Amino acid sequence: MSASRSAPLLAVVAASALLAACQRDAAPPAPAAAAAAAKPASTPAATDPAALQRAVETLMAQQYGDAFDAAQRCWKFHAKVEGGVDDDYCMRAGAPQLVDLRGQPRLYLAAHNLADAQGYVYGHVSSGLMGAFVLGPDGRGGWTLLAGDKQIPAGSSGYCSCDDAQLVRIGADTMAWKFASGGTGQGITVSRYHLIAPIGGRIRDLSALPRIAEDEQDSEYGFAIDDSDAGKPFFPLRVSKRTQQPDGKSAQTEQVVEFDPVRQVYALPGAK
Repeated sequence: MSASRSAPLLAVVAASALLAACQRDAAPPAPAAAAAAAKPASTPAATDPAALQRAVETLMAQQYGDAFDAAQRCWKFHAKVEGGVDDDYCMRAGAPQLVDLRGQPRLYLAAHNLADAQGYVYGHVSSGLMGAFVLGPDGRGGWTLLAGDKQIPAGSSGYCSCDDAQLVRIGADTMAWKFASGGTGQGITVSRYHLIAPIGGRIRDLSALPRIAEDEQDSEYGFAIDDSDAGKPFFPLRVSKRTQQPDGKSAQTEQVVEFDPVRQVYALPGAK
């Protein structure tokens, strides 16, 4: 074979040998990298009762401290809230509630103070206290806080009326705790509705609706949530007003109240 014909063949052989050597010398994938590639990106949060109870206890300790009153099953807490609340409370966690929001699991937890807890005394002007928390999966099998407020004042005489708050859907992706609170002084009853919900990472009260207004002692308001359009960000409310007439009969009216996205509240027309 002539030198002119053997040169290309030798070049091919040399290139093949060099490629084989590079393949032999290439390091295998690092074990950690291989494990990371095989491991799911995140782990769903555990939802068994024991895991949920651990999540509740961890959250309550984070929010209210380690002063747990085992006898009364509540966390001792001193609240200072803008608006006049400056009292000692004992906060008890309610039952956590799991909700699916368009495929996203959320854990809702409400807490309330014990108005009749031993060692705690309240005057008429002392508000009760509510805690409201929303958690989501932390990607490691647990839960992490997405929005929360540990000291929402409501009610009077140390009673928030929120111990039986009802979790309701008020929009396609929004849940709220619904309850009414108020009090009576000098024969005048004033009561209002609350809709405590997470909005933009914060807990807000979305209701400015009265239940019994100071200047309407013969009337009582109520409302129903109109969820006929399940895709709306906020559902309208059908607000009723029942008034006791002098003849003993009652008259009822109803109006639709839409959510005000600017003020972020449900309010009667003309209400400030």
